[in-house]
Amino acid sequence: MRLKNGITLVEVVVAAFILVIAFIPIYRLMSHSATVSVKVGNAAKAADLMAKFMEEVKHTPLKLYEEKMSINGANEYTITIPEEFYADTTKAIEELKKEEDKEFWIEKTEAKAKVNKYKQIVEMCVSCQINWKEKGNRDASSQRDQFLRDYGLIFNAEAKLN
Repeated sequence: MRLKNGITLVEVVVAAFILVIAFIPIYRLMSHSATVSVKVGNAAKAADLMAKFMEEVKHTPLKLYEEKMSINGANEYTITIPEEFYADTTKAIEELKKEEDKEFWIEKTEAKAKVNKYKQIVEMCVSCQINWKEKGNRDASSQRDQFLRDYGLIFNAEAKLN
């Protein structure tokens, strides 16, 4: 009996099959990793926009809020924060849309203020929600909205206590 050196077609097919089975989990891991990376990136962009929004809103003079609230006699007021108070954030959102074809938008903005008897804001709670979709734009109905909410409290050190 003579021994042949080499491999048969059956051995090659079995080896290829084993390699394919071994690479499936690796492929899935890489695919999942890319998806998670995109999601984390979107959340980071939303957090950056949220920080920009909060800084802008905090640095808007409280006198402007008092004017928008039309303070008369009550001690608590709630308004939707006017877009003019966060113009740089709106501009950043538009630039992001142009650069990446990704749409972020501000869904809810609100300011709740407590006012003293001198019609000055004593403290104000500011809230905001930024929305986005992982794939597509605002009108993509196949995806649910992702969102990030933040709240900030502003104290007016110049307000009279009584």
